Amino acid sequence: MIGVQELILILAILLLVFGPSKLPKIARELGKAWHEFNKASSGVIEAVNSQTTTKKEETKKGDKNKLLLKAAEKLNVNAEEKTDEQLTREILTKMINKEETSN
Repeated sequence: MIGVQELILILAILLLVFGPSKLPKIARELGKAWHEFNKASSGVIEAVNSQTTTKKEETKKGDKNKLLLKAAEKLNVNAEEKTDEQLTREILTKMINKEETSN
C-alpha cells in the first residue's frame, strides 16, 4: 500500500513533469479510465455469476427428472410424452392407491 509520503512524492514528480495546467486533465482521464475498468469488470462478474446460477438450476432440474423417471419405473407408470406435473400426479396417485390396497 502506498503511504502518504510516497503519494506526495509521486504528485510532486507528476507536477514537475507535466506542469500545473495538465495535471487536472490527467487526473480526470485517470478517473474516467478507472470508472470504465470497474464498470467492465462488474459486467464480467455478473455474467459469470449468472452462468453459474443457470448451470446449478439445470442440474437441479435434471436431478428432479431422473428421480421422477426412477419412481415412475418402479411403480410401472408410463412416462413417455408427459410433463413433470402429469408424471408427478400419476406417481402420487399410484402410491396412494398402493397404500390403500395394502391396508
